[in-house]
Amino acid sequence: MPSTKLGLLILACIIIFLLAAYALYLHAQIKAKHKAALEKDEAERLLAQQNLDKRNNNIIADIRFIAQSLISEQCEITEGVLRIHHLADALDTDIMLQPQFTSLHSHFEACKLMAIKEAYKALPKKMRFQQDQQRMRLEHKNTESVLKEAALIIQYSFANLKQLH
Repeated sequence: MPSTKLGLLILACIIIFLLAAYALYLHAQIKAKHKAALEKDEAERLLAQQNLDKRNNNIIADIRFIAQSLISEQCEITEGVLRIHHLADALDTDIMLQPQFTSLHSHFEACKLMAIKEAYKALPKKMRFQQDQQRMRLEHKNTESVLKEAALIIQYSFANLKQLH
């Protein structure tokens, strides 16, 4: 009888040991899967940040190119301002609200509702003429200050971009 109890005790200990070993094995698997998931998430986050950085750098290069085109008179003032403002808004909606870009922003605000492309072509000739006159007055009034700010935006660091998450 005592040997039966001893045998059962040893068997119980073996079963407990095997169950503990199996529990440790399952724990290690879960830990490995969790670590792999974290690494995958981090890799995806880094890739997303690289893609965002690349997109932002392309937009910044486009803004600087258009600003240089304004300065070298390869682009009309209003067209350049509209393009710069839209691109800057794609980076951060607050960039054009900064004090050093007040002329760019005010010219944009004055022109943003003007008809362009097909809408411009669809206007009656008298309306087109009036819009052209209004645009030319604005350009004449704002050219000097817009060009100064275009030179500033070429040198602007864009360091304070809001991070998109």
